[in-house]
Amino acid sequence: MQAEKLFHRVLLLEDNSGHAMLIKRALSDCCAEVLHVVTVSEALKALEENKIELVISDLQLPDSTGTKHIARLKSKSPDCPIIVLTSSTSLQDAVEAMKHGARDYIVKQFDLDFKEILNLSLSRVYSALLLEAEKTRLQREMEVLRIAIENSDDGLAVFDTNGAPHYCNTAFKRFVKRCNGKLDDLSELFSPSVVNWCDLNESLVANFKNFSPGAVWNTEINFVDDPEHAYEFSFSAIRVESVGEQESRNEAVLWVRDISDLKRRERFQREILSTTTHDLKGPLGAILVSSELLKDSLSQDSKEYQIALRIASSAQGALNLIDEFLSAHRIRAGSLILKPARCRVADVLQDVIENNRTIADARSIRLEYRIADPELECLVDKFGLSRVVGNLVSNAVKFTAKGGLVRIDVGSKEGNLLISVEDTGTGIEPAEIRKIFERFSRLDKHSDLPGSGLGLFVVKSIVDAHGGSIEVTSRAGEGTRFTVMFPESPPVNERGELFSLAFEDDGVSGET
Repeated sequence: MQAEKLFHRVLLLEDNSGHAMLIKRALSDCCAEVLHVVTVSEALKALEENKIELVISDLQLPDSTGTKHIARLKSKSPDCPIIVLTSSTSLQDAVEAMKHGARDYIVKQFDLDFKEILNLSLSRVYSALLLEAEKTRLQREMEVLRIAIENSDDGLAVFDTNGAPHYCNTAFKRFVKRCNGKLDDLSELFSPSVVNWCDLNESLVANFKNFSPGAVWNTEINFVDDPEHAYEFSFSAIRVESVGEQESRNEAVLWVRDISDLKRRERFQREILSTTTHDLKGPLGAILVSSELLKDSLSQDSKEYQIALRIASSAQGALNLIDEFLSAHRIRAGSLILKPARCRVADVLQDVIENNRTIADARSIRLEYRIADPELECLVDKFGLSRVVGNLVSNAVKFTAKGGLVRIDVGSKEGNLLISVEDTGTGIEPAEIRKIFERFSRLDKHSDLPGSGLGLFVVKSIVDAHGGSIEVTSRAGEGTRFTVMFPESPPVNERGELFSLAFEDDGVSGET
């Protein structure tokens, strides 16, 4: 099988026919076709009419003396490399040829090494062309990526080891401006216009100092003056390897996404549920009962009875339509009405701990439980609190290896209930942490374990319904910590109820 040539078509500019014959023979292994011309004018015409990949040119020609014609050839075909092959041993000629755009300069010496020297020069030029093409391709792809990031609605920023912004796209700058924060100082990224701004700044700085590469922290940003505006905020630590004399260093990637529309849709769904289950079903039920009572007192042959029958039928049909709507909605997103009441937190969590202790003991997993105040009380739906902690502890035990640790910490801050569930399990990859709260979401590495993928969806739905928040801190291979906050005063309606987008099946058990 014949080896592939380095160049398909080469233009040889040489006025000595004997030299041209020797050069063409030396090029036979590297070049598929050699087009020979004698003058610069012929060379310029050949460049215009043919796809030339390489030019090999002498210096002393009938219509040119010296190196000036190299510049003319280069201007005609800027991307075509030129090798000067001449009898001149003048260093000045070599320098001038290179200035005009020549890639290499070879002195004609038709000895045994000539072919090897010429082919070596062509190989160097070919390799340089490949590197330039790859560099151009990478630069083009990087530019496309830069434009995509810059025009993205999601904010992205990279902070260096010193906490200074290395890169911020426009969306991230808008986010910082919306927070009334300072872009050049991580400790002041959030201002008093952000809910829990002080804690957020402290957490951000602490994570920046302590996070190792691969770790990620995810939370939600809300605003004091605009409760309907919210962002999903993610912080990741990365390792930038050394380049040249630069040492390897840790950097931080901050990512934000405006989830205001998502929050509005969730609120709208809860309002629809509230309207259909109470504002419509109640009156329609009264109409149905009244019409039934009315027709029972009437003669079946009377016109009034037929009217009452039609009223009852229409009311029942409307109720059936509402039930169909609610059923479809539960299948797609679920619905659960929560009724917060003041309860002793330790009583609720103790049952959760005991329910998971048998499994933990069987796998030699230490299950630790710490509560700052055993008498701590909170206004929360007892079932919802049990479901939230139960799913988090169940997941932690499920994905922690034998001999590991699962720790539950309970406390309060400014009247808000704080519960942290931390494990030494498999952890979560940064790219997957944003989807763990989606319905039926399961990580690829957990596909062989039993579970529905609904647990964390249920957890977040119940927490959101209480007006609380949930944060995730994780690193693959080292473990995960979920921190849940239940507010002192959940946003109940006039009936003291909350609406959660979760299934009513008590046996639901999801996973990360």
